[in-house]
Amino acid sequence: MVKKNHYLQSIQSITKHQLKLLDDACEAYKFPKLAQIKYLMVNRQVELVVYVNYLTKWEQILLKQEKNYSQLNYYHPLFLDFMEKCIVPQKEKAYESKVHFYHLFQPYNKPTLSYSIGLTVYKENIFKYISSRRGNTDDAIAADISKYYREQNLRGPEWVTVVSLDPAFIAVIISGVSSPFWKRYQGLSIDTRHFFKEATCQLSREAVIHSFNNHNILQGDILFLDFNWHKDTIFIVAVRNKNDWQKILYT
Repeated sequence: MVKKNHYLQSIQSITKHQLKLLDDACEAYKFPKLAQIKYLMVNRQVELVVYVNYLTKWEQILLKQEKNYSQLNYYHPLFLDFMEKCIVPQKEKAYESKVHFYHLFQPYNKPTLSYSIGLTVYKENIFKYISSRRGNTDDAIAADISKYYREQNLRGPEWVTVVSLDPAFIAVIISGVSSPFWKRYQGLSIDTRHFFKEATCQLSREAVIHSFNNHNILQGDILFLDFNWHKDTIFIVAVRNKNDWQKILYT
């Protein structure tokens, strides 16, 4: 009989473990607790965490004056570095699986809160004892995205994975989007890097929406989309219905 990892028995056990990791690491490194875990969902090898920071009155005033200020937004680069160096290795050890990708999206600000999403892709299908849900259209959506890339770019990505995490969320990871020349040239020119990022994000957005329409996900919406040129990978979090996202965020 296969011995199950006790950290991976339920959403509750995973959430409890991650909260403890955050608390312990913040205390050890004297790092401010910038956000709380609002929502956590896993499926197959993907873990999605919604982080929320509820703004104080003075932060709300600053947000109005500076339009894009919040602690979570301001300290995002430090928070990302903290997660990658302090939290991710601890999760790899506890879950007994290497992390293939980790990405923390740039936060969005609302009048009373700031929110972001962390997306972790593990090497193995470590969440099989919790959820083996595989959306009927996941593979078809991935194939559509790859096809759209080839048609529009004359070159497809090396790897596309689509994972339906629950009735609300869909995670999309598109890797290997740059040709050898563009991958090299992005490292030489910041302007080229910005141009290529904008173009690649636009192509990815079009490909996802095109695929959603093909599969009758007509109320689908892309919440987060970012291109990491170091990893040559597009990270996307989408929802099947905008109303579901609003309920999760404000409930």
